[in-house]
Amino acid sequence: MKKKLSDIVFKNVNPPDFKREISSSDLAEVLVQRLGLKRKESAARHATLLKRFLEQKRANTPMRIEQIAATLNVSSSQAYEEIRKWRTLNLVSMERVPVPGSGEYLKGYVLTGATINQLLEKVQSSVQGFLRATKRIAKDYDDQFAAEIARSGKPGASDAVKPSKKEEEDAEKDIN
Repeated sequence: MKKKLSDIVFKNVNPPDFKREISSSDLAEVLVQRLGLKRKESAARHATLLKRFLEQKRANTPMRIEQIAATLNVSSSQAYEEIRKWRTLNLVSMERVPVPGSGEYLKGYVLTGATINQLLEKVQSSVQGFLRATKRIAKDYDDQFAAEIARSGKPGASDAVKPSKKEEEDAEKDIN
């Protein structure tokens, strides 16, 4: 079966229909796979981390990177790599939470939402912002491309766009 780009970008993973009952662990695994949170070559347990993050969110306790590493069953340095997508999608953030009765703070990562639906709204917002910025870049590209064609007077001539004077001067300096 030939994979389409959409199959690679959007992982169409569904809950296992061969089981009589689907557990929360099964659903957590499906969510992690659908969102692409797990790195391709990683054996880290992201579904377990998702459940642990939800427990810690309810207890209002941030997770230190050491706890994240232990949950994922990876080293502390690899834990930073493993949660990079979580941070990019705005699922977790670094926070300082005051310890009641003392002037100290606990620093660590917490979920940005209390439920999975709230987290998905954060992901949706992040993706929409990314796509808006990409559309602006695409519009600038289209405008620039059309201007280059109009200047040259020939379609397809933009491949051989003449460099600006500054670019020519910089190239001469590099040669000398």
